Amino acid sequence: MWMREARLWHISMKLFTNASLPTSSAALKKVNVLFDRSIIKISADEIVSEEEPEIIDLKGKILLPGAVEAHSHIIDSKKSMKDKLTLAGKAAIKGGWTTLAEMSYHTEEPIFETYNLKDLIKKLKGVIYTDMAFWAHVDVNDYPYYAESAQELWAKGVVGILLMTPSPNDAINAMSFTEIMDLFMDIYESDTEFAFQGFDVDSYSEYSYSSQMDGIKKVLRRMQENPIHIPRVSSFQIIEFINSISKRSDISFALNMTDLMHLLEPQAFPVRWQTDFADFQNEIFDLLRTNKIYMLSNCPGNENFPDELFRGNPVEQMEYSYLWVLSELWKKRKVPLATCLKMLSENPAKRLGIYPQKGCLNAGSDADFVIYNPNLTTSIASPNGTPIELAGAFEQVWLKGQLQSSKPSPKGEFIARSKSPKRRHNNSTWI
Repeated sequence: MWMREARLWHISMKLFTNASLPTSSAALKKVNVLFDRSIIKISADEIVSEEEPEIIDLKGKILLPGAVEAHSHIIDSKKSMKDKLTLAGKAAIKGGWTTLAEMSYHTEEPIFETYNLKDLIKKLKGVIYTDMAFWAHVDVNDYPYYAESAQELWAKGVVGILLMTPSPNDAINAMSFTEIMDLFMDIYESDTEFAFQGFDVDSYSEYSYSSQMDGIKKVLRRMQENPIHIPRVSSFQIIEFINSISKRSDISFALNMTDLMHLLEPQAFPVRWQTDFADFQNEIFDLLRTNKIYMLSNCPGNENFPDELFRGNPVEQMEYSYLWVLSELWKKRKVPLATCLKMLSENPAKRLGIYPQKGCLNAGSDADFVIYNPNLTTSIASPNGTPIELAGAFEQVWLKGQLQSSKPSPKGEFIARSKSPKRRHNNSTWI
């Protein structure tokens, strides 16, 4: 298939020795890892290979999976696309984010049809620095054929269909809740995943916690058995509501990284939208420690967009956000490392239908690695210039078996969804 084509480089076989691998418990396991573009074998015992590998002694440093960003919002105008993807890609690779799923709120060229997807993949060849998946859009003006287009895009490997009410983009019309219900009814037999970003425009004139909550409830009343994802939740009450129904509805959500940073250091990390987490700090950390936050997201995109519901964070945040989670949540506040990695890598990959190719360190997975040294520290500056020292340091980042330099080249590839995102296929994940 045209979308599964990849530029294949010869990757010589390599062998990590003395790597510390996270486990489901607090313990680290000493292993050896044989890999080329993908992981060939992981073993606590000596690994023997027919081909002589390059041996790299990690000397006990921690081997982590590359992080997965479930929804970036980088692409907007055709003119600036390459420059913005370059800036975002370099920041992502530096910070250990090896896979991005682009959910374009502001693009001039929405993905309505399979030819839109094919054209975009062609344009991005030799441009992207991380591996990249895509969310598609719905052209409501193409009634009654937009459901068929959504199904065709799903078959071609997009990770989901984005529904926006209201729409921040003149190129993408907002969907009414009646139109959303019609779309669900037309494709109820498939496992197509949807993302909903919006609020109840029938009862409210602007975004608020209440209007978002009622919008989510309206979508849930109309959905069939399809998975639904909420890209950003900044209200504790909405998190509690989603968690309370998660066993009955296949719904997930992302907590924005900036909301967490602001919660801990409000002066250093100002937020660009409403959040009530400061009023529920203990409750938020209880959810983090007990594996009840599904995923964390940078939402990199236009931080100056007028509508706060569709506002993003600076892409530069990806340079340190993964490390920040390890430092501030795992090391300092004892959120289990396994839980941190679920929120940053495993759960996003499962929800996108790209697990176990991404999101884990298993034989057969892509060789996307982050080498973490817990004995060092890293100095960063917050968006407003506040100096911050984080525990630990990322010494290396690998993408598909290639060590990424401080000046990486754009060797990312399009990644198609290959698995069902439905939770019945991932029932070991989350609550």
